Amino acid sequence: MKEETFDQTITFHEGITIPIEMKDSINNLLKRGVYKELHRRKMLSDGQLDMLLSSHDMIGGSADGE
Repeated sequence: MKEETFDQTITFHEGITIPIEMKDSINNLLKRGVYKELHRRKMLSDGQLDMLLSSHDMIGGSADGE
């Protein structure tokens, strides 16, 4: 993967270009999904999940709820 900052986009190996904001949004959704999957598998308690999701929301994550 090659990153280009001059246009605020990221270009992937096949010439696919996405805006930085979209990349950040995708990363945030993936993190939330991982947290929820760990909770579903009983690897995180309810309190740990709530803490991770709320701290994620405070640092710029999406606020789409559970």
